[in-house]
Amino acid sequence: MFATVPLGGLAQPNSLSPNTAIESQRLGTPNGGWLPLPSFKFIPIPGAQKASESDAQSPKRPPSQQRIVDLNTAGEYQTVGTAGLELMAKEKPDDELQLIIANSLAWTGRLRAAIPAYEALTSGPLASAAQVGLANVHRWRGRDDIAKPLYDKVLAVEPENPDAIEGLELANRELSPRTLIEVGGSTDSTDNKRRILTTNHRWRDQSGAKIYEVEASGVQDSLPGIEAAQQEVTLRHHDLSLELKPSLELSMPTRYDHSLYASGAIKLADDQITLEAGRVNWSRIATNPNALRASLAATHLGASATQDFSMGTVQGKLHYYNITDGNTIFTTNLHLASVWRPLGDHFKPFAGIETRSAKFNTSNYWSPELGSGILYAGLLGEWGDSNSNLFASAQLGSGIYGEAGSSWSISAGGKHWLSNDVAIGMNLWAMSSWRDGSVYKAQSVNLNLEKLWR
Repeated sequence: MFATVPLGGLAQPNSLSPNTAIESQRLGTPNGGWLPLPSFKFIPIPGAQKASESDAQSPKRPPSQQRIVDLNTAGEYQTVGTAGLELMAKEKPDDELQLIIANSLAWTGRLRAAIPAYEALTSGPLASAAQVGLANVHRWRGRDDIAKPLYDKVLAVEPENPDAIEGLELANRELSPRTLIEVGGSTDSTDNKRRILTTNHRWRDQSGAKIYEVEASGVQDSLPGIEAAQQEVTLRHHDLSLELKPSLELSMPTRYDHSLYASGAIKLADDQITLEAGRVNWSRIATNPNALRASLAATHLGASATQDFSMGTVQGKLHYYNITDGNTIFTTNLHLASVWRPLGDHFKPFAGIETRSAKFNTSNYWSPELGSGILYAGLLGEWGDSNSNLFASAQLGSGIYGEAGSSWSISAGGKHWLSNDVAIGMNLWAMSSWRDGSVYKAQSVNLNLEKLWR
């Protein structure tokens, strides 16, 4: 799913990045930004560890190793993963314990650490389970092209393996050509409205590592007494086979402005760092009919980094825009997705700091001359299986400098496969914050229909 840009403000620039997946799920922040959600990962119930179903005889273990097994049986996967990493740094565990550790790392989001743990299990009775786990990790990291042959390898040996069958179906969904149609709308407390219609077609080359997209979209923005509309054609390409995983986006509006816009991005440090640069259609980003008629463009420079810590995953983003009206916008976001689970595995606390600053204030888009900084915290809930998923989020924010004040934001969405090839999705968002000396509110809704061609 793709969430509409918050009115009067600028979405976190993930929505501007080349090859942005139109159906990706996102949370709205109290400051009007967006945080993309990682792919939904199924968390097994306590005691569902596949290794326990193995015919392999469990060896007698020292207390430190047996503690890990007991924690796994109790469903304490975060603790299992942490203790397992410490154990593997000092000694090589037996195969059953190795699989327990690898699965726990994967299930708690430490995907980079899970890969070598799975790869160490190349033979023996647990090799197929490890191959499925490894394939799942690659799929969650967006590499379905790597995951598919791993599932195929397992099914060649175990044709009825249910986990490999399910994983292969999910990988094939992502690798298949697909067409997506989305309609959406949004409004805010200034009576600024946007309507959007998008048609997107995506396909891959035979390797599955090169992704292509063509998209046609139209927006209509309105304020009391003024309306403006713009259609746009966009082409995207993302090459996952190259070291830097370069991506490119080209777009051209068909009304008010016929400029060619281009953006590119590369990834570094095993995809933990992303660097972006380009010229973007600021008049469309601004979500304001006056800006749309002004045909504003902006030079964009951006950087983001993600790092796993014992307390959770920290992601930082910096984005700079030099706009053709002479203004500059600088946004930052520092976000912690905590591993703390006080309400169970489905509910995930998070917190962060979001800022925005401008060279001068203009009524054409949110441009806080005194700056705006918000400290926010919230809770994300996720539920789902191989055919459906649902998320909901609520968060509160408090101003820490500039024009920012108290704020809140709620988001909800989901996706359901009606058949093997057809899915529907939706995304809802609402927020309240403090802008230009008064309370500012906005809300949006988007619906989409996805069709696979295979």
